[in-house]
Amino acid sequence: MSFFLQRLLQAILGRRPHRTKTARATETSAGPHPAAATLGSAPAPVSLPEPPKVAAAVSALMAVGARRPLIATDGAIAGFEFRIDHEMQKRLQQDDDHQVQAAYVLALLTSAHLMVKTGRIGFARVPAEWLVHVAQLADVEGAWVGIEQSAGMNLTLAQWQTLRETVQALRAAGAKVGWDEAAVFGVPPDFLLLHQGPALMDVVLGSMRTWPPELKKLPVFVTDIACVEDLEQALYSGISYACGALAPPEPATEPLELLRAPPEFYRVGQLLNELASGADTSVIVSDIKRDIGLSYRLLCRINSASFAQLNAQASIDQAVLLLGHNELYRWLSLLLIQFSGRRKVTSALQEITLWRARLFELLAIETHETSPGQLFTLGLASMLGPLLKMSLVEVVSTLNLPTPARQALLEQTGPWSVYLQLALQVETKSLDGNSALVGQFGGAERVAALADEAWAWAWAAEHANREGVILE
Repeated sequence: MSFFLQRLLQAILGRRPHRTKTARATETSAGPHPAAATLGSAPAPVSLPEPPKVAAAVSALMAVGARRPLIATDGAIAGFEFRIDHEMQKRLQQDDDHQVQAAYVLALLTSAHLMVKTGRIGFARVPAEWLVHVAQLADVEGAWVGIEQSAGMNLTLAQWQTLRETVQALRAAGAKVGWDEAAVFGVPPDFLLLHQGPALMDVVLGSMRTWPPELKKLPVFVTDIACVEDLEQALYSGISYACGALAPPEPATEPLELLRAPPEFYRVGQLLNELASGADTSVIVSDIKRDIGLSYRLLCRINSASFAQLNAQASIDQAVLLLGHNELYRWLSLLLIQFSGRRKVTSALQEITLWRARLFELLAIETHETSPGQLFTLGLASMLGPLLKMSLVEVVSTLNLPTPARQALLEQTGPWSVYLQLALQVETKSLDGNSALVGQFGGAERVAALADEAWAWAWAAEHANREGVILE
């Protein structure tokens, strides 16, 4: 990733003569937009700017590759959204550095294209007023590009022409391009954008009723959804894709509706408590045998390909011994996400839960924690509230979490609270490569790489769960 960014910055951030806004506008109107003519060509060599500027830009661009799940109408994660953090966008808008703005747009487009290569949708949200400064487009085949206009956007006539030509160039390169219903770029969109933000979901969805018939036939993306409940409302209303705040902004946030977890959840919780308290193996085996469903799941796990060479037809007693204390605790913890019932977003929430758990574990390994498996459980527990619609206090109590995990989840304090803080930065695309928090985990590039690894694992684990198999 850093190699790509270095090349991108060399092409975009090289030193150029300073131009006034009037000169730039005149230059833009002098001829057709370069993107239409030079798409796919190699960037012209330019001089690299001073090292501090390169370092700062590389650090900031790392966060662009961070993903946010894009949920399809069936409730599953269909792909990922790539956008610029709102605060970062404001700062860069004030700086009025068109070279850096163009670099961000190219990073977004490249990230979306690379996601397409994995078999999932890559959705890039790009500011319209930044897109006009991109002299050469990245490879965008298969990407979905949402062009967004800010409230105070004020483009010249020449820049509007440039924007129309860029839309045509993106489409010619194989991308789908969409925008808000009110935007007019001289061509019809491939899809439409809706933005929730602080608005009520009823108001957002109600605006679709005024659309002309030809627009109502297009796919619709709803961005920046405020909560899981609004997400479900959007999907039940026929929205094609949605993205936004699928994890609570802080662990102590409770679901709007609390439910009683199924009995199986508490039986697994009891076993986790026994393991945590050091109960005798015979007690654990006896409790598992009393639950037919749990016994069946455990035998399926131990008779899977991973353990086939050890024992072809293991008993419950053998299964417990073969797995060992730590692996049995991890396996039981993973079972908890299968008690989430049948909701529209169950599949997506399960995958996000698995992603958090695996990310916390990988980060713990990175920082040489003595028990990375406990951080796996912390990540899992942080999402069980919204997943199961349970009180977080009840989740913590049922799982008998250690003190650092209790402090992090219930009080946002203690040594493990940094894992929750970092996860929130990744999820909201506000990863700050210059912060001490990110630095203690190896820097923004390393955190982004671990997040990608965790997503790959979560996808495999969630699909294995659909078939009743717990991935190791």
